[in-house]
Amino acid sequence: MFTCSFFFGLSREFCRQVSLFPSSPRLNIKSLDGRKEEEVTIMLSRLQEFLSRHRRKFIVTGALVGGTIYAARYAQRKLVEYQERQAREFFERTRRMHHFESTERTCNQVILGMGEEMCQAVLHECSTDELLEQLRQNPTNKLELWEQMKIVSFTRLATFVYASSMLVIALRVQLNLLGGYIYRDIITEQRQVTDELKQQYLSLIRHFITDDGIRDLARFIRSKVVEVLKSMPLTRQLTLADTEQIFWSLQMAINGDTRHDPNSKMTKYLLPDLSRLQQRANCSPLMQQMYNETLDMLESEDCVSVCVHNVSRGFALSCDAIAESMGETLQHLAPGELQQQQQPLNSQTQTKQSNNNNLLNVNTVLLALAKLIPIVSGLTSRGYDSAARPHNLPTQLLSFYVVSEKSKMLGANVYETFSSG
Repeated sequence: MFTCSFFFGLSREFCRQVSLFPSSPRLNIKSLDGRKEEEVTIMLSRLQEFLSRHRRKFIVTGALVGGTIYAARYAQRKLVEYQERQAREFFERTRRMHHFESTERTCNQVILGMGEEMCQAVLHECSTDELLEQLRQNPTNKLELWEQMKIVSFTRLATFVYASSMLVIALRVQLNLLGGYIYRDIITEQRQVTDELKQQYLSLIRHFITDDGIRDLARFIRSKVVEVLKSMPLTRQLTLADTEQIFWSLQMAINGDTRHDPNSKMTKYLLPDLSRLQQRANCSPLMQQMYNETLDMLESEDCVSVCVHNVSRGFALSCDAIAESMGETLQHLAPGELQQQQQPLNSQTQTKQSNNNNLLNVNTVLLALAKLIPIVSGLTSRGYDSAARPHNLPTQLLSFYVVSEKSKMLGANVYETFSSG
């Protein structure tokens, strides 16, 4: 009992003593809040000092990070735009290529179709039927008729060479120019080129075939043939090299006339005058614009160079055809007659030829001009015929000009110019 009273009294005394001491921090809430505010203030001031000391670093770092993010987004956006642009360009290039290929196929068909009419026009203008009929009757003026045959035969061959090249170039330019306009109408969803305008524009080439073009060209070439061959007698012995020289001289005489040269002045023969075109009641401003652009293209250096190249290759094909015909003709001769037709050979050549009697070198064969005339006339006695085997010279010329790389490149350049204009 005494013990309990003692501990109870001691407890009361402890509690009283504790109440006399100052209160502890854990028990004083106001003191705790003040200390926290002081710590926060110190921390903020230190943070402010840290930011002040490293302000430039934070600005530079922020600019770099922000710039990097902006550059990445900008590059991504540009990449997407580039891919979309590439896809559009590929689609447009593919569509343009398909349209160009379709235009080329149409162009080839039109060239071969109108080539038949052109050949008939040349045969009509340079006909030898009447002369051959008179020669069959063995007239007294046989020499005079053979002289005329000489002029007409070479005139017809040269006219085929020039006219075929001019027709191919003109139609390449016309159809690719028209194709470029049509493609622009497809892209812009307009319809400037009507069916009537197409027909009017393509009918311009009719001037060359049915009006005055072939006639004027043949007459001009005939005048140059007379200059080159008039003084050459029918008894003149010619080799194949001499024949090539005749064609080269004829080509130089034709190309040297700057007023009527079919290469640089082909529009003089191919298309009607602008005054005649304007007389048409339905000649629209667009038609006149396309006509003027066609004139500019046909008078350009590209067209002239292509025509000159085609004509040179055409005469080379003519010489090859003459050589082949000479070989076929001479194969039917007796050995004695064949030796008389050949040039004197050196001993080495004679030894080689004696070892192989079946080998005929047409380059050494001498042939009178009178015997060459039927060969030249026979090469161009018929017009274009794709079914004939082997192909005659007019068919070979048109086929060669159609597939010529220079002619194709010319058409591609014209299409590219007017389809993207």
